[in-house]
Amino acid sequence: MPFSPMQDAPQAITAARFVVSFDQSAPSYFSELSGITSEVEPTEYIASHSRSGRVVHTKQFGKTKPPTVTLKRGVDGTGFLFAWHAMVREGNPAAKMTGTLELQDAAGATQMTYRLFNAWPSKVEVGNLKAGASEIVLETVTFTCEEVKAL
Repeated sequence: MPFSPMQDAPQAITAARFVVSFDQSAPSYFSELSGITSEVEPTEYIASHSRSGRVVHTKQFGKTKPPTVTLKRGVDGTGFLFAWHAMVREGNPAAKMTGTLELQDAAGATQMTYRLFNAWPSKVEVGNLKAGASEIVLETVTFTCEEVKAL
């Protein structure tokens, strides 16, 4: 049988919805995952070699930024995210929660799960709206986490 490079290639996953569950709160359903971001800033290191005098220029690991997860959904009228965000603005330590983010297909089967450690809604916004428009009101939430792990 001839070799086919696509035969053993992993299949890309698709997701129809995103389910977020934190501690004792009810699951929240989102229609869009804008991104999971984790970043380490590069730092330049320039030195002169002690014997040859040659300049050595390297890039090394620098400051880490906390991971963020940005999701969108239709406003559901519960006000849960705004209430949680208010706890953050007040500096309440209980606002940090650990939870899961599940990427689900159209049938509701989980395709991928991420664990969000000590997450809190650092930004909540309601989308651009026009009076008389028939569009769904969308809210976007950015969760800042201490750590994000794929399970």
